Amino acid sequence: MKNMLRSFLKRLGFPVLHIYTVVRHPLTSIAIEINSHCNRRCVYCPNHTYQREISFLDEGLYYKIIDELKEMHFKGGLTFNGFNEPLLDKRLVSFIEYARKCLPLSYIYLNTNGDFLDFPLWKKLRVAGLDHATVSQYEGKVNSNVQNLLSNLEEEEKKLIFVKIFDVSMVCNRAGSVEVEDKVKLPVKEFCVQPFYQLQINYKGKALLCCDDYLGSIEMGDIHYQKITDIWKSGKFQAYRRKLIFKDRASLDLCKKCNVRDNRYPPIRIPAYLQKISGFHLQQ
Repeated sequence: MKNMLRSFLKRLGFPVLHIYTVVRHPLTSIAIEINSHCNRRCVYCPNHTYQREISFLDEGLYYKIIDELKEMHFKGGLTFNGFNEPLLDKRLVSFIEYARKCLPLSYIYLNTNGDFLDFPLWKKLRVAGLDHATVSQYEGKVNSNVQNLLSNLEEEEKKLIFVKIFDVSMVCNRAGSVEVEDKVKLPVKEFCVQPFYQLQINYKGKALLCCDDYLGSIEMGDIHYQKITDIWKSGKFQAYRRKLIFKDRASLDLCKKCNVRDNRYPPIRIPAYLQKISGFHLQQ
């Protein structure tokens, strides 16, 4: 059963989803940057070069976002990242709890460096409604903190944590905000699927074109005053999508500085019951 589902997704599911995403551009992923800061200053991240204010997304605005998603019957992926470490925000557990209450069919996941993730906190996150966590490790090995967490978990629970050793060679230039070894000629003449399925909201409450827009240079809307659906269907978003369909990054601010390639398929968020059947977790 697992192999059959995996084979279907690779051979048919992904291409069909890709075509549907480009034509219909359904909003299937929301990334909310609930705080501005990170405890690390990795050289391949804009946090190494730029100094951000330490700030938090307005709590009332967070609830507004989730309430609007509820009205939309949102069933996609929800995470709490931009260029931040979400575990630095003490509100995270209550935020997940509220999101799970309002969005029972959504896939709620976490991207973290794991420096503050221990067994008691993991239990709280899971009880609140977290489905999955991707824990990135940056020293070429799994640190003792994460090892201790995994040692306390049952085998089935371990499957809900994907620990990946960060591969520096796979780093993109974050739309021109960091220097990378990849000297590909810019602008890249390739399609990008990101604005067709995911909305990035930064800690200021601004809806951005892309999750790589560290400086928030391309604002698609302001969540304080606009509805998510209106922003997603706006003429500005549509104009960017039309250009990207024809691989015209050269005429687009931000996109012309980005070196991301082979960005063909959007991630699929598989409901929990299908994950149990397939064993197929999709990370981002």
